[in-house]
Amino acid sequence: MKIKIISLLICTLFLTSVFPVLTTAKNLVSIDTSVADYNVELKGDLIKISEIDSMCDLDNDFVVYTYGSDMMYDHLYIYNITTGETVDLFLGGDMVYPKIYEHRVVFLEGVYGGFKMYNIDTGVTTDLIVTNWVTAEADDFQFYGDYIVYEYQDYDLYSTEIYLYNIDTGENIQLTNSPGEDYTENPCIYENIVAWQLYQGNIADIVMYNIDTTEYTRVTNTSEFESETFPSIYDNKIVYSYFYYDKVNGTILYGLKMYNIDTGDETTIFTGEAPTGSTPEIFSNIIAYSEPGVSLRLLDLITNINTTIYEGDRLAYPWNLNGNYIVFTLVRDGNYLYKYNDPPDSPEINGSAKGKPGTSYEFILNAVDPDGDQVKYLIDWGDGETDTTALNPSGVDVTVSHTWSESGNYIIKAHAQDEYGSNGPDATFSVKMPRNRAIYNPVLRFLEDHQLLYKLLQLLFNQL
Repeated sequence: MKIKIISLLICTLFLTSVFPVLTTAKNLVSIDTSVADYNVELKGDLIKISEIDSMCDLDNDFVVYTYGSDMMYDHLYIYNITTGETVDLFLGGDMVYPKIYEHRVVFLEGVYGGFKMYNIDTGVTTDLIVTNWVTAEADDFQFYGDYIVYEYQDYDLYSTEIYLYNIDTGENIQLTNSPGEDYTENPCIYENIVAWQLYQGNIADIVMYNIDTTEYTRVTNTSEFESETFPSIYDNKIVYSYFYYDKVNGTILYGLKMYNIDTGDETTIFTGEAPTGSTPEIFSNIIAYSEPGVSLRLLDLITNINTTIYEGDRLAYPWNLNGNYIVFTLVRDGNYLYKYNDPPDSPEINGSAKGKPGTSYEFILNAVDPDGDQVKYLIDWGDGETDTTALNPSGVDVTVSHTWSESGNYIIKAHAQDEYGSNGPDATFSVKMPRNRAIYNPVLRFLEDHQLLYKLLQLLFNQL
């Protein structure tokens, strides 16, 4: 297991001993140096997955981790979040650092010498790419969609570069080429954005790469007394750890910062005297981070509530989180799953069950979120059209409208999604748009069936 606090403390000691002058931070849009009050009342359930304290990962349905015997990690464990059952798969080899995305598990396999992928749905294991790493650690690669982003160390630390591997095409692209004693570490990926930390001398900055445009962006540009490390991405946010040494006053500040990919703005989330102990993880508006030997916390960027999940003398290491759960490890204790959020209930749908094509009709949606979170509604009107509302308070009526252009029977399907991206169950509502009834006239019907007679009558009528 890679314990980030070790490298962070080494960096701290080195920086405080070698830097001769003081410079100030750059490119900050807003700074909030106050740390939110800690809330020790837990809002969820703590589940112990295993007695094994190994690297974990999760998607919406499963938690995965590896273990074995005789120094060989040859078992892949798959924990079903819904049922609480664990499947033990003997896959052979030496598997480490499993990462999961939509039921596909990518891991580094020592005997094979590279990456393999196991599909939970099909039970098929696929050989991906041979890397023959000299060394590898838990945060040396990440997996999202059809991409694996990883750092490759050829012969020593200063030969470390970042690569992007496409599972679908097999293409392997070298993203960095760091000169001299510069080196890159800790890559992460979300959708089309890859980020990593770049060490130049004794300080680190965050760099971003857009897969679609192939554009590089230097997210931070620190002074010689700063270092920004361990990035994590979700949506348009990159969150990372922050270190600042004030040599004049002999003080050290730690904290978290966030970069907005859309605007280019950097914001200090908080600073304090205690270092963060691991890579911060982000999902939606929730950031998970730890303090060494103290606690594991969830910070809500909307409410600024800092919830304590664990307090104790063991290092807590957050691995990942989704809309409902966070998976983490307590060193020498085991792996845990913590439920911090409940999805909204199925919404009630009220409105007209019958109407006419071309006419707009209103419908009222109302869903309750057990946690009192705001909710928005995702609606499928049954005619190929969809809508998404804005966020609204839990349990409040929300009025929406729709017009069906053609007659027919339609099924409205809608569900609520809370502000953290957790989806509730679907609700349905049937609507009939019958055809307009034509007035029956037997003479007109006879003429429609006898078009030749109808044309002769038209000619006769025109000559009169």
